[in-house]
Order: sequence, then structure tokens, then C-alpha cells
Amino acid sequence: MTSAAMRFSIPATAQSRVRQLVEATNARAAVHQLTAYTLDISAPFLADYEDRDGRLIGQRPTVTVTISGDVPRHRGWTVVARLDHDEEGETITSLFPGLPEEDAEAARQYRAIENFCHGCAVARHRTATYLARHENGEIRQLGTTCVEPYTGLPIKGLEALWRFGTLKDSDWDGDEGGIPADLRVPVVEVLRVTAAIVQLEGRFYSRSEEWKNAEPTADGVAAYFFDRRAPEEWRADIDAVPDASTTAAAVRAWAIQGFGSLSDYRHKVGQLAKAETVEPRHLPTLVSAIAGWYRDQEKEASERAALLSRPQGSVGERITTNATVTTVIELEGRTYGYHTQRRRLVKFQDADGNVFVWFSSAGTVPDLGDEVELTGTVKDHSMYGEIAQTVLTRCRVSEREPVAA
Repeated sequence: MTSAAMRFSIPATAQSRVRQLVEATNARAAVHQLTAYTLDISAPFLADYEDRDGRLIGQRPTVTVTISGDVPRHRGWTVVARLDHDEEGETITSLFPGLPEEDAEAARQYRAIENFCHGCAVARHRTATYLARHENGEIRQLGTTCVEPYTGLPIKGLEALWRFGTLKDSDWDGDEGGIPADLRVPVVEVLRVTAAIVQLEGRFYSRSEEWKNAEPTADGVAAYFFDRRAPEEWRADIDAVPDASTTAAAVRAWAIQGFGSLSDYRHKVGQLAKAETVEPRHLPTLVSAIAGWYRDQEKEASERAALLSRPQGSVGERITTNATVTTVIELEGRTYGYHTQRRRLVKFQDADGNVFVWFSSAGTVPDLGDEVELTGTVKDHSMYGEIAQTVLTRCRVSEREPVAA
């Protein structure tokens, strides 16, 4: 017997389908007393995945399939190829799967005779014929009904085994045509694209801010990798952003530092950042690391600047300044009869590092990180550790446009 071996790669998600097809094919071949083929599937590994246009998107869990067995032979004869004849006189040669190179080369070199069969020598219209090769090198072109009488090999069993040759080029994702759900994207690339988008747009937008008519940053990152309709010019602009890779490296290092943290969020982000690739469903969490890193950078800068804080204005004076909200803390409410007054501690910092404190009982207060115009009456000057603070009362806060992150 001559051994046959077919080796090809498929998505890891298609393993069970391949097993079913091999089992069904072997069952059909066994009916015709042909030996079953064996199946071996490797451990999953990540392989590069290119989109239809050749653009490398990421990696995909993949396995290598090896189907091996003995090429059917009887009395020295082996069926080596099928010749499909179309209406225009063209012939398409399909080699028996896993065929040794010597037999394959002989089949490729054979010049087909249209509508001819060496078995019955009857010339009539045929859509398909088969090439049988003897171990002595003799080749015969046979019609479908003459294969078994001439070679002793069951044509239906051979046709069953021929199915193995179609597995390599099968569409294992079906007819959906979209980006595979199990595709994984390099972590460094996700962070690079995120950093570039934030730099282009001026700040990070979360999904909770969709009402601001801004696309969440995570959606923009997903579009860069997965949206086939995304303009190439837009991708090119993102790729051209300077220092995006440097920022991404810093963000990844920051995120990894949070692995094992008591904070569930920091631990999750650190876990994702430690890996080489990330699944699309975890993209928003990883993307948010950029905002967390910026917040930490701003907090550290704020703390350094706060050491330069000086008392502002005189007690009783009404002052106005542009500042950023650095702290919002919920305080215990004050109860008057059946009514409880809500109280919050809000801290602001101006561009010179000066710190302002407002104990607010207002219905609404600005959010952390908001850029505002602050007007209030100086109530007191105090110290918090080494930081000088200006305590304000009767404050009025006006929102300003967001500034670059």
C-alpha cells in the first residue's frame, strides 16, 4: 500500500465539524471495504488572520489537521485523478487526496482524451473520467462504470474518500462573511490605536457619554480593526499619529502594575494587558486603560502642583477662576425635620496649582475632571497636610469646553 497524508490548518472552532466529516467519510468508505483514514488534530495555536483585502488584523486560535491512510490499490492499480470535462472542451484534473508526488506528477503530465475510455473503448459524451495508474507506470483513462471492472477498486468508495481533498479549502466560517468571533487582536496594537484616537479627538469618551454626540473611543478602536467600510484615509491618519506607540507602552506598563490589585477593575485591566492578544468582547475594558492612565498622570501632576498652592483672595472677597474638579466626596447629609440636605465636598485646582474647597449643599455639582469657571466667596484659608487651601462658599460653577486629555 502507498501512504497518503493531507495536512492543513483550520480555525480551532471547526474541530468538531472536521471530526464528524472524517467519521462520515470513513463510514461510507468502509461499506466498500476500503480502509479507514486516521485523523490527528494538533493543540490550538495562534495564527495570523488577514482580511479579504490582505490587511493583517490579528490572530486566531488555529489547529493543524492531519488526515492519513493508505491510497487504495488493487492488483497494482491506483486511481490517481479525476478528469472533469466541461462543455467548452476544457479538462480539470483533481488529484486523489494525499497522493504521493510520483503519482501526482504522472497525472499532471497525462494528456486527456476527450470522451474516451480505455476500458470499454466506447467514445461517447462523458462529464468525468478517471486516471488509473499501474505500479509499472502504465496509465489508463477510464469511464465511471469501467473503473471497478478494470481496476477492482470500488468507484463509490473512492468518491467518498475524495471528499478529504475538499476539506482544506472549505469555508469553515459558513456564509456569514463577517469578522470571525474568535479573532484576537494584539494588545500593543489596541493600545496604540486607542492612544492615537484619543490624541486626535482630544480626550477619551466612554459609553456613558454617548449623549454628548461623541462616538465612544472603544467603538472607534473596534472600527479600526473590524469595520470593512472604515475609510483607509482614516486608518492612515491614526497610524500617522506620533508617539502613539510610546504612550501605548507606558499605558501597558501602568496597567500591568495593577494586576493583583484589590481593585477589581485594575486587576482585570492588568490581566488583559499581560496577555499578548485580546478578544473583541474585552476590547472596551482594555481601551479604558488609556483613560485610567491619563487620570493617574493628571493626579500625580495635580499633587505635585498642589504643593505650590497659595491662599487666594481675602476672607469675604468674591473671586473667579478657571479650574479643574479634582475631588468629589459625598458627605453625611444634614437632617432638618423630615428633610435631609445632601452635602458634598468638591475640590478644584487652577493652572497654578492653587486648591479651592467647596462644601456644597447644591442640588448638582460638577463631575470629577470637569473644566469649569468657578466663582465663590472666600470663607477661610486652611492647610491640608502641606497643602494650602482656599475655602469658598456661595459658589457658582459654569461648565467650560473639555480640553485636551
